[in-house]
Amino acid sequence: MKIRSLSYMDFLVAVGLMAIAALFHFWFGYSLTHLPADYANETRYAADIRYRPSPTAEWQEYPLTARRVDQTLSVAGEVSIIQGEIHWTTEDGTPTYETLGLYGVDDYTRQNVPEYGDRERTGQFLFPPHLQPVTYTFWDPFYQGPRTATFVREDRFEGLTVYVFDYTATDIDDTAGSEFLPDVPERYRILSNGKGRLWIEPVSGVVVGFEDEGVSDFVDAVTGERVADQYHWTDRYTPETQAAQIQLARSARLRILTLEDYLPIGLLAGGLLWLGIGLWRRRS
Repeated sequence: MKIRSLSYMDFLVAVGLMAIAALFHFWFGYSLTHLPADYANETRYAADIRYRPSPTAEWQEYPLTARRVDQTLSVAGEVSIIQGEIHWTTEDGTPTYETLGLYGVDDYTRQNVPEYGDRERTGQFLFPPHLQPVTYTFWDPFYQGPRTATFVREDRFEGLTVYVFDYTATDIDDTAGSEFLPDVPERYRILSNGKGRLWIEPVSGVVVGFEDEGVSDFVDAVTGERVADQYHWTDRYTPETQAAQIQLARSARLRILTLEDYLPIGLLAGGLLWLGIGLWRRRS
């Protein structure tokens, strides 16, 4: 009788451990990958620009550091309301391009939620955990319109396995970021075309490498005809931002793998071991 009772308890413990392993893998791990309620991030970009404030003005050329800031303002259910802003300013603080917007972001998929924010947006605001090697549409503060990111290959980047994506931005209306210029938007609109490359750690969805380039044009506000080019740029993460993003990706990757894989595997192994010990005791 004593042996049967011990065997029954061994069975319950083993099944309990395996059930907890399944819960961690299929539910707890997923639920704990939601965007934090206090999510905030700042990234900086080393840029070289060629810029003029009007179609007839002299060109100005210089390097600058651009800055993107994301800050969660509130949370509505499973949607975070995030203020996203971008600043391209010279060393003396003169703006060359600036925008600020409100984005509604799904805490799990990281997609823009059209019903939230200050305008309807589609695609990803951030890239999601467990990134897939497919084509994504994404729309964040860096451009005032959606971009298309196409998977290129899997690669190694600073010791991490990453997915490489090339993206394009086509005829993006960037007028809102240049309204401090004379005759914008009354006489001219600003349209931008750009392209770039992203290196993304796929488990966390964190962008660890970033390169971008493009051209903005003055466009007649009435006819829509191109008048002149206005802004040429190339930019990439600063070394400090790249190092911070890599550390962020490593930490998020370890947390996700621990919750979804390492801990469940340990619990499952423990359950099987306990069951084996119980069977051995029963035979003894």
